[in-house]
Amino acid sequence: MTDYALSNAWQQARQRLALLEAELDPATRRHILDLGVRPGWHCAEVGAGGGSIAHWLCHTVGPTGRVLAIDIDPSLVAVDAPPDLEILAHDLTRDALPDGQFDLVHARWLVHHLPDIDDAIGRLINALKPGGVLLLEEPDFYPVHAGQRPLYTQFMDALTRAVVAATGRDCYWARDLPQRLTDLGLSDVDAAAEVAVLRGAGPLAQFYRLSGQQARERVVAGGYMAAEAYDAALSLLDDPRLWAFGACTVAAWGRRPPL
Repeated sequence: MTDYALSNAWQQARQRLALLEAELDPATRRHILDLGVRPGWHCAEVGAGGGSIAHWLCHTVGPTGRVLAIDIDPSLVAVDAPPDLEILAHDLTRDALPDGQFDLVHARWLVHHLPDIDDAIGRLINALKPGGVLLLEEPDFYPVHAGQRPLYTQFMDALTRAVVAATGRDCYWARDLPQRLTDLGLSDVDAAAEVAVLRGAGPLAQFYRLSGQQARERVVAGGYMAAEAYDAALSLLDDPRLWAFGACTVAAWGRRPPL
């Protein structure tokens, strides 16, 4: 993860993550509540980012519960954190997670950045107690190709390719997430998906614009898109006449079988 394209150390990272949280948090909270989280649960939030879900989980599980927020750079999750939140700097590609300790392990928009998806998911499964539940939410960018604005489509494809280039991955695999959880031995697997609709100058458009600004040098240097066209696409995201699809977020969950 040393070549992560969207580092939390960037000066506008907090703003970028806040925009993503505003878009995704309602569905995430709904999924977690539907999975039965309650006071006393032990939860791990992996790739905690700006910390909104980790902070919310602290209030949800209460003083008898436990929440461990994990990130390769946990500086943002620590801002205004509840006093009982545990925070761990951790690289999922190299560092071991606590084994068999959690009723819930959740990761959102994380695994697609990692070079070995099955290894990463296996590590997350091993952190669950027997009967504990894993909830993963990952983006699949196939909807962007259904739109009628070629410049926007080209930009999104270039951006996503550049962001995951160091891992050799792409951002068009999350549709397979339920099958992966099944193949890795989880029980009671289920899934849901939501396609985001984007309007220029709106919060989601600004998230992609900031992501594009942060990754611009990488996109242009890698030859994914010419600088002039890329900058024109960034400007297009500020145009309220733009309507387009964002990513489809695929949520999949399952339980670690009893020993």
